[in-house]
Amino acid sequence: MIEIKVINDLETAKELWNELSPNENIYDLWDFRYCFYKYDTQPLYFYTAYDGPRAVALLPLQYNQELDCLEFFAENFMDNNRPFFVSGYEYLTDNLYNQDFPYPAKFYDLDGIDQFTRSLPLEDYIYFIDIHNFKNIEDYFLQAFPNGRKRSHFEKMCTPKNLDFKVIKNDFNDLEVIMDLSVNRFGEESYLRTEKERQPFYDLLKLPLNWQLVSIAINGRKLASSLSVIYRDTYFYLIGGWDLSEAPNILKYLTKANLELAINNRTKIFNCSVGDCNWKSYWHMDKFAQYKFIKLK
Repeated sequence: MIEIKVINDLETAKELWNELSPNENIYDLWDFRYCFYKYDTQPLYFYTAYDGPRAVALLPLQYNQELDCLEFFAENFMDNNRPFFVSGYEYLTDNLYNQDFPYPAKFYDLDGIDQFTRSLPLEDYIYFIDIHNFKNIEDYFLQAFPNGRKRSHFEKMCTPKNLDFKVIKNDFNDLEVIMDLSVNRFGEESYLRTEKERQPFYDLLKLPLNWQLVSIAINGRKLASSLSVIYRDTYFYLIGGWDLSEAPNILKYLTKANLELAINNRTKIFNCSVGDCNWKSYWHMDKFAQYKFIKLK
């Protein structure tokens, strides 16, 4: 008989997560999410299905006290949210989502890997490029732009001319550069304005993962920078900042440098996270749907 219990204790929640998470992508890792959670702690509501004494499914939630709603654990920066299951217990999806929650439930960036989730309202898309067959950046341009004239035009836009141009890799002191560039570019819309928002990324770099930090210097000034991570054959292009004042195409230079790095590292997917952000469609990326679940009291 299946029984669903709500776990509120952090240590027990961590044990359940590590027991049931498939660790398929970077957002499945407890240590990754915890870097964000510990600077914005919220009461935990880990809905856990037990078959006898055995935990077989997990819907990992937290109560966002400011927004007065249940949301996924450390949801603010995360994509690919989903319940976790022991194989054979995926049929419990509907049951987990249809609990009598004590607060409004607002779950975003849900993976549509099951029929129930795909029946929910579409929220947005994760943008990505399948690069597993590419040997070099030229292979990407050939596939993405079969029209030679359009390909040549886009390649020129991605290649600086008449500039003192330098790509700098893995100077991790540039994490501050990313954040400052983001704030200068996006102002109040930047998610890297406060110490509370910035600190998780310093903590992330302490995790034993394959981090990739790329900066672009023009005339000796670092005008674009990004932080990425390689995990299980996927290159996650996570955060970036840029200044267009001296080079209007500098975001294209930065993206090309990261895409080339992803190809050279023999990764299979170049993942650019949720939302087009008015630039990803120019790269002819594929899309993976993300859904939302809203249940008001």
